[in-house]
Amino acid sequence: MTEVRKAGAYAGVLLKARLFAAVVAAAPFAAACPVHAQAIVASINGDPITNIDIDQRMKLLRVLRKPATREAAIESLFRDRLQIHEAEKYGVNPRDADISQQIVKTATEMNLQPQALLSALQAAGVSEDQFKSYFRANLAFTVLVQALNKGVEASETQVRAELEKQGGKAAAGTSYTVQQIIFTLPIGTTPAILAARSKEAEQLRSRFTDCKSGAEMARTLNDVTVRDQLTRSSHELGEQLRQLLDKTAIGRLTPPQRSTSGLEMVAVCARGPAKDDTAIRQTIAQKLLAAHIQEDGERRLKELRDRAVIVKSTP
Repeated sequence: MTEVRKAGAYAGVLLKARLFAAVVAAAPFAAACPVHAQAIVASINGDPITNIDIDQRMKLLRVLRKPATREAAIESLFRDRLQIHEAEKYGVNPRDADISQQIVKTATEMNLQPQALLSALQAAGVSEDQFKSYFRANLAFTVLVQALNKGVEASETQVRAELEKQGGKAAAGTSYTVQQIIFTLPIGTTPAILAARSKEAEQLRSRFTDCKSGAEMARTLNDVTVRDQLTRSSHELGEQLRQLLDKTAIGRLTPPQRSTSGLEMVAVCARGPAKDDTAIRQTIAQKLLAAHIQEDGERRLKELRDRAVIVKSTP
């Protein structure tokens, strides 16, 4: 990022994990690596790296679809050590809940469900300590670099230039006016209750033809919540939700999906070209800032790597 200016405090330094933290805690990973002869094969700033560390890291990198040679694994472990020690100097020490959110983010980037990523790590023989160490180091250093860049944001000139590259006002995307309808479920819902409520939701969906009359009809049903209408641009929605809304006819409901609130459906009340470019401008600013933080983090890591005392044993 060539231009930056100071603004309000950078938001979102630490993301809180929600339900997924329980999934990570409950995942049946081996408590320790398989028992093999352990030998120190390298060190960085006096911090040892063993052959077991390297074997585990190679397995982890394969799951993450990254280069997984022995040398790549060693460099990845060096990177972890540098990241975690630098973060600790500033008192940055992510909790398990924060690490869970980092796993969710990585899974999303790989187009996987978080549980699918955990299952792949388990199947590859990666221990819980090893994969948590990797994600902890990455998260800790990211949080540190964000904090060190507190108050930095993309300039208006940069945002305007990027917006023009994407087509100016035409890049504003699609505007959706939607209304959420939720069939609540009791605590300890049984399969029979879930089946009955799913049937009720589908019955409403088949009769729902416009948001005004459909919302009024939904309000007459027992244990059904009808949210207020809201408008969002395509840049504020996830890819899966955008595709679902695009496939749903105006005035109709999306299929019921289970959530922590119950069985949720979304009515598409209106859809058309977005007239306000605020959302796309915010998205561009966030991407420019993320690129700047990534670049700054790599620069800091290179400086740490250049100063590090590294010892490697000969094979």
